[in-house]
Amino acid sequence: MKLLVEIAGRERTIDTDSLEAREVEPGVFSILVDGRSYELTVRESAAADALHVHLNGHRYIATVRDPRRGSRKHRGISLEGAQTIAAPMPGRVVRLLVKVGDEVAEGQGVIVVEAMKMQNEIKSPKAGRVVKIAVKQGETVNAAQALLTVE
Repeated sequence: MKLLVEIAGRERTIDTDSLEAREVEPGVFSILVDGRSYELTVRESAAADALHVHLNGHRYIATVRDPRRGSRKHRGISLEGAQTIAAPMPGRVVRLLVKVGDEVAEGQGVIVVEAMKMQNEIKSPKAGRVVKIAVKQGETVNAAQALLTVE
C-alpha cells in the first residue's frame, strides 16, 4: 500500500510494502527499511489529521493520507447516482453490516474486510439505499472487486 506523507510542506510517497513496522509500545514503532532500523515515536496533534513524529532526535509534524480514499478537496461534494464500493485491498469478507434495502448514511460502515490480520471497516461514500451486495460473508475478494452498491 502507498501512503502520501506531508512533512515540512513536502509531500512524499511511502510504499509500506517496502518496510517492516512493529508497534513495540503504544505510539512507539520499530521500522526496518532497506536493512536499516529506526525508532519512530508518533503522537496525535491538536491539528486535524496531523501527527507529531520523533525520529533520530528530530521532531516533525506530518499528515498522512491514503490516496485510495480520495482527495480532501472533494469532501462535502454530494455524489450523484449509484456508487459501487470496491475492496481497497485483497482480503476476506468478515462481516456484512447491511443488507439490500437498508438505508445508510455517508461514512457509515457497510462491510468488514480482513487483510493481513487486520479488520478494515469499509464505509459508504454517500447517504442512500443499498441496492446490491455482490459478495458473501467468508468470501475472498481481490483489490478493486465490487462489494456492494449504494444508490
